[in-house]
Amino acid sequence: MLEKTGRRINKAARPKSSPPLPHHRLVVLGIFWVLGLSLVVIKLAIIQVFSHGKYEKIAKGQMENRLVLPAQRGNILDRNGQVLATDLIYYSLAVRPKLLKNPESNARKIADFIQQSRNSVLQKVRTSKPFVYLAHRLTPETAEKIRALKLQGVILEKKFSRYYPYGQTGAHLLGYCDFDNHAKAGLEMGYDEFLKGTPGWSIYLRDALGNQFPNLDFAASEPVNGMHLETTIDVVYQGILDEEVKKAVEAHQAGSGSAILMNPLTGEVLGMANYPGYNPNEYNRYSMERYLNRAITDLYEPGSTFKMVSLALCLEQLHLDMQNEIIYCENGSYPIAQKVIKDHHRFGNLTARQVFENSSNIGVIKLSKRFKAPLFYRYARDFGFGAPAGIDLPAEAGGILHKPAEYSRHSLSFMSIGYEVAVTPLQIASAYAAVANDGRLMQPYLVRRVVDSKGKEHKEYRPRPIREVVSPETARQMKTILQGVVENGTGKNARIEGISIAGKTGTAQRLDRNTNTFSSNSHIASFVGFFPVEAPRFVLLVVINNPRLGYYGSQVAAPAFRNIAQRIIGLPQNDLPQWDRPGEPEEKKSASVVYARADFPEVKNVMPALEGLAVNKASRMLKKKDVEYEIVGKGETVYRQEPSAYTPLNGKEKVRLFTDAAGDPRRALMPRVTGLTLKEALQVLSTWNIPVEVEGSGVVVRQLPGAGQRMQHNTKIKLVCNPT
Repeated sequence: MLEKTGRRINKAARPKSSPPLPHHRLVVLGIFWVLGLSLVVIKLAIIQVFSHGKYEKIAKGQMENRLVLPAQRGNILDRNGQVLATDLIYYSLAVRPKLLKNPESNARKIADFIQQSRNSVLQKVRTSKPFVYLAHRLTPETAEKIRALKLQGVILEKKFSRYYPYGQTGAHLLGYCDFDNHAKAGLEMGYDEFLKGTPGWSIYLRDALGNQFPNLDFAASEPVNGMHLETTIDVVYQGILDEEVKKAVEAHQAGSGSAILMNPLTGEVLGMANYPGYNPNEYNRYSMERYLNRAITDLYEPGSTFKMVSLALCLEQLHLDMQNEIIYCENGSYPIAQKVIKDHHRFGNLTARQVFENSSNIGVIKLSKRFKAPLFYRYARDFGFGAPAGIDLPAEAGGILHKPAEYSRHSLSFMSIGYEVAVTPLQIASAYAAVANDGRLMQPYLVRRVVDSKGKEHKEYRPRPIREVVSPETARQMKTILQGVVENGTGKNARIEGISIAGKTGTAQRLDRNTNTFSSNSHIASFVGFFPVEAPRFVLLVVINNPRLGYYGSQVAAPAFRNIAQRIIGLPQNDLPQWDRPGEPEEKKSASVVYARADFPEVKNVMPALEGLAVNKASRMLKKKDVEYEIVGKGETVYRQEPSAYTPLNGKEKVRLFTDAAGDPRRALMPRVTGLTLKEALQVLSTWNIPVEVEGSGVVVRQLPGAGQRMQHNTKIKLVCNPT
């Protein structure tokens, strides 16, 4: 292309300009920019105005921590104020690994206090987890030392741990608490609503380093500690039951054993033992069978101890002349329902009284043919069979008592001698308590009062009569015949010179369901009785399950009954609990108590409790009893005795008293002082001339060294006490 000048123009050399954006594209970009800005503004408005509370809560959650303050469980006390269960304070140690500086160095510091290796602690803190526990059950002293290190990211949690000062003693009554102090059995579970208390809470602020400090803008809710239980248990009686049941089971190579001690006038359970048992302080070491309170859960065919129902009918319904009514007992063998019933002797003619005194199965079966089934059922129900006894413990079984409509042709015959029925040991003990209590059945119970930490009574449980089973006159006649069982019949091995005892042996063969025959090598041996007969103070039942050495109740259970009763009677008079019969006038109450106390003569053939006494005082007591003794060592205080306290003495053994002599190569053993008041414990330890460190006040709940450990004269004793 040419210009007018004639020169050719080079189009490629002319610079180009950017074409302008179309108008509509500018509009679209503007709209998007405005919308984006609007969304940001709206979002900020939502956060600042409408969602302010939500995000403030999130922020606080990152800075604040709501801590639960655990409540201390109440104590469980025996009838004399001895602590059976209490809470000890301990601490759990945890860390937030990301906040722990110098892990290698600090792991070594921590390991020194928690008895773990440095490598073990270091391995735990080198984790991606935000929170990890290093140790549990640290003492307050150890926790304080760790706290003094002021390590960032280290947390000490205050907790409570259940402690049972008497170990296995009474474990099946008390139950136990798990690692988190939650009740799992026994009184702990049955009265958990009173014992557990109410947890509190507190708000803590947490800084960037993980350190916690109280938020003063929030008032903390203090925990309310649990209430205390005052029980009917006597820990001395309970200890005797535990020891003697264990001896009987081991001596006869039995599968298990149980014993129950009750006050027949009130229904108070003074002790209840099962063997094998468990230590609630180490509850996780045992199989589930060990936790069973067999005295209230195990059902068994009672055998001859159930004959008291037949005896009641003979006296109150048949009006038998027990001295002159003659029963022919078939020379010890009697076929019935394709089975052969046998007596332990080949009895011929026996009076009705002798039938029961000698526990003739054949004689009782012949008498039962005069019974009416509905009446027999009514008496058995009235004595408490076929329904739970109502004790204040969880998991009590009700037993089996068939109704007359379910009876076979021969059911009444078998039931009259204690077969085709299933009972618990507690039901048998309660039924005999009714006989001892002039025919009145009382509800068994374990807790007398619930009190708060200041001793204010919250709830009281009083004796509760259930019904009159037999008349007082019938009960009196039953007592006489049951006393004859001990003096003239199968219960002779339960006799104690100078003490009147009424009771009944029981030997039950287990029924083999496969062959429909009674086993010849599997038995349950039992003895139940009460004493003194004139004014019964105690009802005692001993049941030994599947003994291999001997199997008759008279051979296996009656001697254990005697040993327990003799040790109880041998206790100082002021240790015997004072009871009143409910509903009696005050003047009659006091008279009955005096009469009952007078009924226990001084028993000279029982080993007194000498441990902790001065040697000269112990010597005088043994001389009074005309017992030969030997003093081992040159100390001034008895720290151990052989045989143990309240053991029956036959006059032939030699008593040995071990003293706390410094020159004796067998150093003194630390006595048990847990359960004593601090004053009592210091009195026991005062003759040792060893420094005693005391933590707290009230009752001793923990001791170091433990009971039975060897002592040196440079040993330091520590007592941990809790107020009751």
